[in-house]
This record gives sequence, C-alpha cells and structure tokens, in this order.
Amino acid sequence: MYQDAGLRLASKTLLVMRKKEIIWFGILLVLGGVYIHFFTHWFEKPQIAIIPSFRPSLRAGETVSPVFFTLNGDYKLTSLKVIPLEENKFNALAAPVWHLVSDSNSVSTRAFRYGQAIRGMKPALKGVRPGALTPGVVYRLVLSAGDISGHKDFRAKAVGE
Repeated sequence: MYQDAGLRLASKTLLVMRKKEIIWFGILLVLGGVYIHFFTHWFEKPQIAIIPSFRPSLRAGETVSPVFFTLNGDYKLTSLKVIPLEENKFNALAAPVWHLVSDSNSVSTRAFRYGQAIRGMKPALKGVRPGALTPGVVYRLVLSAGDISGHKDFRAKAVGE
C-alpha cells in the first residue's frame, strides 16, 4: 500500500519535472531563435563591401585623381557599372561611364583601378572605353559576382583636392 502511493508520488513528480523541463527547453529555443534572428547574419544574403580610395596622380594633365576600389574579399565579378548620379539620386536607366561584363570566367579580384582592364571581363558594348570622370560629380559603382552584389557611391576628386 505504501509502496503503491510512493510510485504514484514519484510518477507525479516526474511528470511535473518533465513539464517544467519542456517549458524551459521551449523558452531556451525561443531565446535562441531571437538571438539568431537579430544578432547573426545566417539568413542574410552576403554583400560585396567596396572601399574607394583616391591616389595622387603622377600623369601630367590629369584633372581627376585616380580612384582605386578595394573589395572585402576575392570575387569572380560578372558585372561592373559606374553610373553618374543625378542630383545625388540613382537612376538605373542612366548611361554608365564604365560598364564591364564577364565573358565566361573572370579571375578572382580583390582590388582594381577605375578604367582598368579586368581579366575575364570585357566592355558591355564592344570597343567602348571608360568615360572620363568629372571632378565633383557623385558616381555609383555597382558590382555583381553571380548572385552576390554590392554598390558604393563616391565623388570624383580633382587633382590636388
């Protein structure tokens, strides 16, 4: 008789403990999901980070400082466009001053100079050369490497600026 009551008490205790454990486990899962959603980048599409830098020009007669672009990794670029912004607003239909596309298999690239020939890429329109940058004009560089893309605005600087 006492033994039977002890078994019932033990099974009730286990049932209560199981319920508490399940609730705590559920709370832990919810908190873990909230943390992953807000503090990690697991579900975000990666982007190409672009850092423009200006170097002193060594060529006589240059009006614009050469622009170099550094990326946050090595990318096999599939498309590159430099588009002037109109009143600091992006117009996707504006004619690019520099537009390259990958002809098949571009080489991994981490850095390049404006107007540089990038191995594995060619002008979007045959024979078209990069247009000259105008000092003071804001441009947007748009890059894609497969399904990864990125863009960065920069202002062309006059030599000595």
